[in-house]
Amino acid sequence: MLKRRMTFWGIIAAALITAVLGTASGLEAQKDEIAVGMAISLSGKYDVLGSRNLQGARMWADWVNEQRGIFVKERGKRLPVKLIWYDDKSDRDTVVQLTEKLIVEDRVDFIIGPYGSGLNLAALAVTERHGRMMLIHSGASDNIWDRGYKYAIGVLTPSSGYYRSTLTMLKTLEPKVKTVALITEDEPFNRTIQAGLMRLLPKEGFRIVMNEVYPENAADLSSILTRVKAINPDAILTSSHFRDGALLATQAAERGVLPKFFALGSAPSTLEWWKTVGPKGANATVATSQWEPVDSPKPTAHPNWYGPKVTGNGFHEWFKKKWGAETDFRGVQTFASGLVLQWGIERAGSLNVDKVRRALNDMDIMTFYGRSKIDPKTGLQEGHEMVVTQWQNGKSVVVWPPELAEAVLVYPMPAR
Repeated sequence: MLKRRMTFWGIIAAALITAVLGTASGLEAQKDEIAVGMAISLSGKYDVLGSRNLQGARMWADWVNEQRGIFVKERGKRLPVKLIWYDDKSDRDTVVQLTEKLIVEDRVDFIIGPYGSGLNLAALAVTERHGRMMLIHSGASDNIWDRGYKYAIGVLTPSSGYYRSTLTMLKTLEPKVKTVALITEDEPFNRTIQAGLMRLLPKEGFRIVMNEVYPENAADLSSILTRVKAINPDAILTSSHFRDGALLATQAAERGVLPKFFALGSAPSTLEWWKTVGPKGANATVATSQWEPVDSPKPTAHPNWYGPKVTGNGFHEWFKKKWGAETDFRGVQTFASGLVLQWGIERAGSLNVDKVRRALNDMDIMTFYGRSKIDPKTGLQEGHEMVVTQWQNGKSVVVWPPELAEAVLVYPMPAR
């Protein structure tokens, strides 16, 4: 009798467990929103750039919901986007904890990544373990893409290609640029820019006369700049983030370092560059940029246009109206990440991560951010191209490629 009772209660328990699991599964199937999570830098060393990332992502979510959501064929209806975000404090450990929280507690469907290659690598360790797709908008280090990640999707030009457009422009200049000094922050993103330059420069006919690396969070770069001044290269190409790039430009001006051409990676493409560095250090400095607010590409010129029918300049005005301030490419890339995800969901007709990932293999779209197309095997962005900008009398202007140029490059760099 006791054995029969235990069997009976065991059957009841199993039935209850099945019912609970079935209910949970049913709730998941009836989910009425698409949850997208972000661990993003609102404080710490990346606070300015991360805050702009968040504004762009929020703009995308708001725009989607104004369009009545994203149509998901398997659900037979449009679903709104719910964006959930936390401040990762520009810290790797915090990124790991928050990405885990977003997936396990908040149960987000997809992740929009953090700012910076180091933080993206930290987040990917979590998203891959949980089988969640992550849109990488601000992590361009090439070593992200050679680790076999299954669900990483790149939205920006990888770092090894950051200077490709710049070198094309340098080859057209007179007097010719022959010698180049490289100065690099010891950080994954910037190290891969350096590696790309070391491959590309000799192939393009330039001679590397100096190759210096400085630690993250460096407070003084004057010793490096003293050595650069003694060598007197035609061009200085640095791989830096905003704060250390500003330090380089400021100290270079203070010490009279005056190459013919001075580019500081993506650092001068930040809106705060002129104010932070000052006219003496900032004027004629050059940046590589993922996007600038110009009137090209135009929606009417591309049959594969996707998303809001605005030019880059139109988006910029939209951003200013919404947030009361301008943006650089950091605010655009997160909106573009949302568009890539949206296209994948619509194409797959599903929120299933594997189905969306397979759908993105066929993506080749044009938006106000430019072209987006990934390598099907790795998720590496292959379609997007960089532009070159220069600060001229307090304004950042596009100087390359010619079809997008707003001004002629000031060259050689004027005395300061």
